[in-house]
Amino acid sequence: MRVLLLTDNFVPETNSPALRAYEHAKAWVDAGVPVTVVTTIPNFPTGKPLPPYRNRLYQRESVEGINVVRVWSLLAPNSGIALRSLDFLSFAATGFVAGLFQEADVIVATSPQMLTGLAGWWLGAARRKPWVLEVRDLWPDSIISVGVMQENLFIRLLRRLEHRLYRHAARVVAVSSGIKDRLIARGVPAAKVGVVPNGVNCRRMADAKETAAAREIPPSSGRFTAAYVGTHGMAQGLETVLQAANLLRDNDVHFNFVGDGARRQAMVALAGQMGLKNVSFAGLVPLAAAAEYLHASDVVLIPLKRTDQIEITLPGKIFEAAAAGKPMIVSAEGASADLILRYEAGLIVSPENPPALAAAIRRLQKDAGLREKLAQGSLALARDFDREHFARDMLIELQRAIAAGLP
Repeated sequence: MRVLLLTDNFVPETNSPALRAYEHAKAWVDAGVPVTVVTTIPNFPTGKPLPPYRNRLYQRESVEGINVVRVWSLLAPNSGIALRSLDFLSFAATGFVAGLFQEADVIVATSPQMLTGLAGWWLGAARRKPWVLEVRDLWPDSIISVGVMQENLFIRLLRRLEHRLYRHAARVVAVSSGIKDRLIARGVPAAKVGVVPNGVNCRRMADAKETAAAREIPPSSGRFTAAYVGTHGMAQGLETVLQAANLLRDNDVHFNFVGDGARRQAMVALAGQMGLKNVSFAGLVPLAAAAEYLHASDVVLIPLKRTDQIEITLPGKIFEAAAAGKPMIVSAEGASADLILRYEAGLIVSPENPPALAAAIRRLQKDAGLREKLAQGSLALARDFDREHFARDMLIELQRAIAAGLP
């Protein structure tokens, strides 16, 4: 079985879609399955090529045995909708063309943005190969839920495309049971939908622990450290974390923000306006450094904005923090809260509630025994969600797509 994977994000980008695509592909290659990845130049979330890459029409490289083909796209920062949509559409076009010349028995197109699915549909039809749509996010619902757009003609067109993609895919793979349930409610046959959850490469995180211990991660003055590591986007509601930092400005608690995104500059400006001296912004860092920040923290914060997607959202950040053996404070309801409580891996607070978040941080700051208990729960969660298991599950889904044949 030869796999062709279409993804808008891939390493050295460090967001959750890039890590999932890379770690699945690496596990498949290690299992003897040839994999070709068609993707863009690394540019998330700034919209600028990461050195030494340049936005060329076509370039090929090998990444740990994975055949990676990078194609030109109209690069845009992870903010706004118009330029990002053109970015997604341009990758659908160039990814489709590049995919025509790659060997494949099955094609996988992964969201969150569904226009990658458009390229998968076109390739499946042109190559007469089964294709699988991996649904990481219910697009365009998520666009509306975070307030980027309201219902309009563009959204209605996206919904029509969404339903066509579900119909034409040989298999649809969701990253959570909640997403699967919503897909079935929209008319996708239950027998056609599989679930392969997010996870984490535990070995990668274990390697980062020794590196983190070997050097000092700011702040290094012995203060209790709460870290947020990930995309600074609209879905996280990071203003809540800054408001909690304001409530704890006199409590010897330091907040580390690590990453970049559409809301980062606004967060930096807001922290300055609030006069917060207990907040640091590390910016975008390599994957290994992000893991080191997690290991160097006392508690990891995973905030979510209250939207109609929160019940089914299961952030990849949870699994990265779990593999670092860190207690978490998760501002969520639904799937994320249920998972954390089941493993006793952290505390749950209501979304967009700064006093509740501050109180949870203070509770963990004072109670070392509780921190240790939650840390053990985190490690248990990570073991059960090791990405290597799910990469094998995804291969089974691909085999089912091949067996199902063309829809």
